Amino acid sequence: MRKILFTGFVLLSLLALVTGTVSAAPQADGLITLVEVRNDRYGNVIFVFNVSGEFARHKLNGTVDVQGEDAKYGLHCSLVSDDTIQCTTSKKTGGRNVVVYLAGFIFWTFVPEVSGPVGPSQYCYNVYDIFFDEQNEDAYWYSFTTHCQETPANYGDVENIYNPDYQDYYDYEFLPSTPGCFDPIVEDAYYYICGF
Repeated sequence: MRKILFTGFVLLSLLALVTGTVSAAPQADGLITLVEVRNDRYGNVIFVFNVSGEFARHKLNGTVDVQGEDAKYGLHCSLVSDDTIQCTTSKKTGGRNVVVYLAGFIFWTFVPEVSGPVGPSQYCYNVYDIFFDEQNEDAYWYSFTTHCQETPANYGDVENIYNPDYQDYYDYEFLPSTPGCFDPIVEDAYYYICGF
């Protein structure tokens, strides 16, 4: 009888310990809820979150881990309205179960395979802009979306593209190399010119 009671006590202790860890609320300034995951054919993997409360801009980035694999990808987020955050990550997460870490919150979800209509062949290019890391007083290029078009781009082509981080449209020019500032990029891309 003592052995059964002792075993029951150990199991209850372990259950309480695990339950306490799982239900621990993150230290946050509000609440974030995942409402949509999509994988656009000519865009990015996109996560849409509802948010209540105030979150500092530097807290709106995170990571995405692919379950069962040693793969971790960046999560780049923008506040698109008072109550909506939209985040993008690598297309390599498509068709996989992932764990999303954002502002102290953890979400388990499935990223669907690529969706959307199959149209004529398209030419797609990364779109880069300058990211200012105010906390580290650093600036660098980052790709915030992909731009697709029916014909190949020519050097000097300009496209007016919406940047959700700055919540406005800007002219991005297709160039063979990085403009003369910040870290170089070694692929053809639309760039936001440094002389802003």
